[in-house]
Amino acid sequence: GNGFPWQDLKGKHITLIGGGYAFTTLRSSIVYLLDPENRDSFGDIRVFYGARTPGMLLYRDELDTWAARDDLEVHIAVDMNNISDWKHHIGHIPSVVTQELPQGDEDSVAIVCGPPVMIKFTLLALREKGYLSHQVYLSLENRMKCGIGHCGRCTIGKDSVCKDGPVFPMSEIEKMPNDF
Repeated sequence: GNGFPWQDLKGKHITLIGGGYAFTTLRSSIVYLLDPENRDSFGDIRVFYGARTPGMLLYRDELDTWAARDDLEVHIAVDMNNISDWKHHIGHIPSVVTQELPQGDEDSVAIVCGPPVMIKFTLLALREKGYLSHQVYLSLENRMKCGIGHCGRCTIGKDSVCKDGPVFPMSEIEKMPNDF
């Protein structure tokens, strides 16, 4: 399958947007981007991560460590909160993206991974911020089942997410049948 085209994204401002357990995919990308050998190859890095509740957030220690860095902007949100000292956003990630993400320019790229409903509304937020289709990459592994191209569950038109993806630029997804 395809991964993120890091060589093509050098010099770009990278925004990673994830929801729920799909954040595991983005975590490895964040680790890669922040590696001292790679960090200077990219512009601003922003992370948006949301879950239903604080208890459902993954990688809490790493999130705190990343939030303390001065070369990374981290936005964490939960849909519901029952913790009185919660210091992050309350709401859905697409709303936080709308509030906190600066307007995109030709050097901006967004990488999105999460539940389909989050992706749908995040794409709308990114369009409002000026992101064009070729500046947005989606990781669609939530559609995979067997992972080897036999079950057909991940098929979108002629493409199998497990074999042809899971990473697709939005410009390719727009050419696919509207069933993702």
